[in-house]
Amino acid sequence: MEQNSSSSAVARLAAVQNHLAIQPCFQRYAIHNDKPTGPADLARERANASFKVEDMTEVLLRGKENAEAVAVAFQMVQRDPDLRMRDGHHYDLTRAEDREQTMRQIARTVELKKTIKDPRLRQALFMAMAFYSESYSMRMYVHDMLFKQALLLFGTAEQQDKWMDDIENWRVIGCFAMTELGHSSNLRGLETTSTYDRATNEFVIHSPTLTATKWWIGMSGETATHTVAICQTIVDGENHGINWFIVPLRDPKTGRLLPGVTCGDIGHKSSRQGLDNGWIQFTQVRIPRENMLMKWASMSPEGEFTPSPNPVLSYATLIPERFTILTGSQVVLAQSLTIAIRYGAVRRQGNHDEQILDYQTHYTSLMPGVSFIYMLNIVDRELFDKWDQVAEYAQTDAGAFMREIPDQHGVSAGFKGTLAWYVTEVLESCRRACGGHAYSAYNSIAGLIGDYGVVTTGGGDNVVLMQQSARYLITTLKWAQEGQEVVGSVSYFNEYKKILSHNKTTLQDPRDLLNHEFVIDVLTWACAKKATELAEKLTEAGKANFDQAWNANQVELVRLADVHAWRYFLILYQRGIDREKNKSVYPMLRKMGQLMSTFAIRKHLDLFLEESYFDGSHAKLVRQLFLDQCKDLRKDAVPLVDAWTIPDFVLKAPIGKYDGNIYPAYFATVNAAQKSYDPPAYWHKYAAPLVNAPRPGEKKGCQC
Repeated sequence: MEQNSSSSAVARLAAVQNHLAIQPCFQRYAIHNDKPTGPADLARERANASFKVEDMTEVLLRGKENAEAVAVAFQMVQRDPDLRMRDGHHYDLTRAEDREQTMRQIARTVELKKTIKDPRLRQALFMAMAFYSESYSMRMYVHDMLFKQALLLFGTAEQQDKWMDDIENWRVIGCFAMTELGHSSNLRGLETTSTYDRATNEFVIHSPTLTATKWWIGMSGETATHTVAICQTIVDGENHGINWFIVPLRDPKTGRLLPGVTCGDIGHKSSRQGLDNGWIQFTQVRIPRENMLMKWASMSPEGEFTPSPNPVLSYATLIPERFTILTGSQVVLAQSLTIAIRYGAVRRQGNHDEQILDYQTHYTSLMPGVSFIYMLNIVDRELFDKWDQVAEYAQTDAGAFMREIPDQHGVSAGFKGTLAWYVTEVLESCRRACGGHAYSAYNSIAGLIGDYGVVTTGGGDNVVLMQQSARYLITTLKWAQEGQEVVGSVSYFNEYKKILSHNKTTLQDPRDLLNHEFVIDVLTWACAKKATELAEKLTEAGKANFDQAWNANQVELVRLADVHAWRYFLILYQRGIDREKNKSVYPMLRKMGQLMSTFAIRKHLDLFLEESYFDGSHAKLVRQLFLDQCKDLRKDAVPLVDAWTIPDFVLKAPIGKYDGNIYPAYFATVNAAQKSYDPPAYWHKYAAPLVNAPRPGEKKGCQC
């Protein structure tokens, strides 16, 4: 007994001694005063790359010429006093200063656009500025994507001829008035009305209630001269559903609001302070009949209303908006992961002074994110190649456009929900991976998290969008069961019986999961199984109880949409990298796709286990393969983020500096923000009376 007690005491003393011992990292800096290891660590990481970083950059930027143009564009931003921060730090700007800077940047890029002859450089400049300022990116997005795209999708050729030149040259500054205070993006519930007045051949735009106030409208708060507003269309007392109308907001000469228009600013937000999100109320605002966008629905000069051939067309502009989530996600993730990976490679801690990036918990939290941004980049191209084709149909082949829109809508809804949710997880992983330093605004990740926070609810709440995707899946499965052929992302439903005839996996070896077709087959089974089960439950409920049955199965419907989205995401990625098979970086692209394939199955292991498609041994195999793949990819972590070529001045994060010498830069940044070392005014007002208060028994002012 005494021996055991003695051994226990010795063990406790040894543990205490270990805690008190000077760690290698402290010895290195405090005792030996060696040079920081960060620069050498990053240099070694780069020297050991298994691929050529420049070749990967060319894949990301779609060619050598584009890569060169982006490098020049970043130089332009850094050197132009109207594009870059003139002094101080971005995160110290007031809201008013941020707004002014953002508009100054827009005015300058519009000016430069007229002088730059190379289209590659024009596009590269926008990309460089989008990385440099999220507020700039969003203002440009509202005008160029939302406002202009609405005109292109819903406007006639004559309307486009009238408006497009002014929009392209910012003589008209546009915004997109869809969401309302009481209805968000529930379009069927929107209250703003557009009532046709036959006597004057005008539409009267009106906000009948407080909840009809257009809300969160980017650029309406201070800037926009016009909006494209979605309104309930009233003709002779009959509601013909929602349509789009161009409504002037401000006098372009004075900036003052026009009669009947009231716009205000939303106020302080969690981020994107340079974007003037606002609210709009219309009080009997009259616009010409021609301001109704009339490609699909129309009002003739004689006052005859023709509805669109399909109500879904009114939502078409939301499809490319949701696809741009992939583009915007790359901007915030590439920066956050670059910062977190470099910091992880520079920061050393532990009994053997390890790079923290070598810890399993660290690299498994970051390497899936690194792979994911590459997938976003490749799939982004695949999606927009297809969307550009569909959008062209809107101008040339209405029938083809109508056939393509349902699948495009289903894909956009599911991708926006599934992918944006995962982006938020990766961003938080980056913050945690940098410890307390990422809580500092001066290391950017906190700001990037704030910038992205709106995405999971803006432009359609993710939960609602996932249900839209699920509804599309249940509907198309029903069509397939009735013998109709379904196409696009749901074409596998045509063989649902054959798919479900295999109720056990054939997985035996980890190498099976490195085969793309095998993984897709596994996920296809999960989609078909879950869709069939849910469809049966909804059918059993009948029309009378459909809504209750839907709500009772809502969580599973969202899970169905999530599995389907990951399945199609992996398919598009493989399709995209197959274009790069002749490139030296193809093996690395494939390796990242294989990691994310394992990730997708691991994410849904509970579904496979519940349905007995997998057993425990299969689950262990998947989990171990995931760990092994993350460890293998960690070797190329630094080169993989370097390939995004984001300059330090754009990252705005000293702990993510390219050269690895992070601590002097971090201290210098914080020190530069220190305005004075004198005590603040409140110290004398509140702190001094506390610390100088007499002790008990002591007389006030006593000097004894």
